[in-house]
Amino acid sequence: VVSPSSGAPVRRRTTLTEASDRFGVSVGTLRRWARDGRVDAIKDTATTPHRWMVDPDSVAAMAAQRAAAPRAKSVPTGQRATGPTEDGSAMLVPRDAWDRLMDQLGNLHEAGRALGDARERAAKAETEALFLRERLAELRAERDRLIAQSGTEQHAAQPEPQPTPQHTAGSRGVFEGRMAEWARRARDRVRPPRGG
Repeated sequence: VVSPSSGAPVRRRTTLTEASDRFGVSVGTLRRWARDGRVDAIKDTATTPHRWMVDPDSVAAMAAQRAAAPRAKSVPTGQRATGPTEDGSAMLVPRDAWDRLMDQLGNLHEAGRALGDARERAAKAETEALFLRERLAELRAERDRLIAQSGTEQHAAQPEPQPTPQHTAGSRGVFEGRMAEWARRARDRVRPPRGG
């Protein structure tokens, strides 16, 4: 692949997992090589978290160089491998095994932190749920009190039914009497005063 701006070849980079599968080198070792600058690698800032992207050719060269280097003799079973201390409290560990262990410890640390965050969120949610249950109980009690209060007020506030004019006996006569009174008043206003 050639860069369109400069015309220089663009190296195709691969993830640490893909390089590990392809070259048989652990991800921890590849990460260490990338950090130490022993292979051509960059951090991909487009991903979260940022991950290393390595050039397969440089990984192949480093893996070949590593394979050509003489290996330390393995300690026979039953013998204790000791480190630089006199009392034998230190033990020699292969570098790949150490890197794998460090990766697992890093993952364990992240998992522990995520678990702590989850526990904190669960405790907050439980406290909030308890508060909401108490508030709901209070609102239900208030609702029941208001319903009981409004029921007694409605019963006490209901007036006795008043008879309507069409239901009363002689209501027609009362209505006609009022009409006659209004008509008389209207005539008195229009009629000129006597003796004028």
